[in-house]
Amino acid sequence: MPLFQINKKLLPIKLHYFLTMAGTATILPFLSTISKQRGYSPVIVGLIFTILPLLGLLVRPLIGAITDKYKCRKAVFVLIIAIRGLFITMLMFIPGSAVKIEMDDADVIKSPIFWLFFCTVTLYKIACNLSIVLEDTICIDILGENKTKYGHQRMWGAIGWGTMSIVSGVCVDWLSKGLEYKNYTPGFIIALICSILDTYLVSNMPYVQNREIKTGSYDIKIVLTKTRVLSFLLWVMAYGILLPFIWHYLFWYIEDISNMYHPETKPYIKTIQGLSLTIQCFGGEVPLFFLSNFIIKRVGHMNVLSLVFFAFAVRFFLYSIITNPVWVLPVEVFNGITYALAYSTVISYAAELAPVGAEGTLQGIVGTTLEEIGAPIGSFIGGHLFNHFGSITSYKFISGFALALCIFQMMVQQLINRFSKNDTVKEEVSCSSYFTADPKLSVNDNLI
Repeated sequence: MPLFQINKKLLPIKLHYFLTMAGTATILPFLSTISKQRGYSPVIVGLIFTILPLLGLLVRPLIGAITDKYKCRKAVFVLIIAIRGLFITMLMFIPGSAVKIEMDDADVIKSPIFWLFFCTVTLYKIACNLSIVLEDTICIDILGENKTKYGHQRMWGAIGWGTMSIVSGVCVDWLSKGLEYKNYTPGFIIALICSILDTYLVSNMPYVQNREIKTGSYDIKIVLTKTRVLSFLLWVMAYGILLPFIWHYLFWYIEDISNMYHPETKPYIKTIQGLSLTIQCFGGEVPLFFLSNFIIKRVGHMNVLSLVFFAFAVRFFLYSIITNPVWVLPVEVFNGITYALAYSTVISYAAELAPVGAEGTLQGIVGTTLEEIGAPIGSFIGGHLFNHFGSITSYKFISGFALALCIFQMMVQQLINRFSKNDTVKEEVSCSSYFTADPKLSVNDNLI
């Protein structure tokens, strides 16, 4: 037997994750510093990242339900990737501005350029979120019974993210030599190329959505009444509250400590930021995505989430005591736990809970809870914390919050394990569906 084998059936989804995350890495992490360079305050940036996901609140579960019902998942997926490429192009050509002082919030709100920027970023992010719902559902479909191996596929997204983030950061610094501002054009070009390649790849992906299995809203309603499911959604929301402090505010914090303590790092600050993403991926995400199947099976989904909240507390505390941006880099290995292991747990557990035929719907609900409810709350809180207390003190506050979440989650989970009998949520749904199914269907039809 060869030492290293490639499953050709899974190769297209691996390549998709690589391309989609490679393109996203050159834009999304830099949006907060791009906004800062335009003169927008932490409150305005917090407002952007608060409103931005809310507009997709209904769209994510709706797209999951539509593609479940009409069996058009692949076609919609291709269309969304192509549309995302269009918004990347628009972002690249929006008139830019680089100011040395922070603009008044009222002047920003009155600016047509701000609203053009805001609307384009919002539509781009909605397209990204819809893409996540569909790609994860397709991946879970392809894996079949091996759902906990999701991390092995998603790992290739981390490789793409880690590779292109440092390439983009170096290119931006190189192109910006001698300028008072950063020129982000290389990042937009890389993202556009990845989007074009990804559109071609997915349009030729050999994926056929199951057209025989049917489910109704009844099954989803049963799932959403279960104590374990409701508590799971609560922890997903809490996880979403913490993520913006990595996604949107980490680079802001790195630039703050660079300006305050080590201004000599400013000429290559984008390289440091890009390298931080590379370490997040190769030092943390890739190993933990690869090991996620092993860890989840042995530790359990809820225990993994306890570990995730504790890791957030440690990571944020370390940020609060660092004064040199270079020392942020070793801390980024925590991203393996706070993102790779956490996200694999969320997706695989949602797949275990979903009734057959409604996988996209439940993934949409979980995704909405994470990015359209939890993340906006975190973005809003982060904007006001950074504005009133500064980045360093803000990370002290959020570290304590993450530790409190860890303790509370473990206590609640112990109570649920002791008093709840919902140990087989999916089996209960299957039984209920059998007894409420169309009487014209045969027993075998109901058991598919």
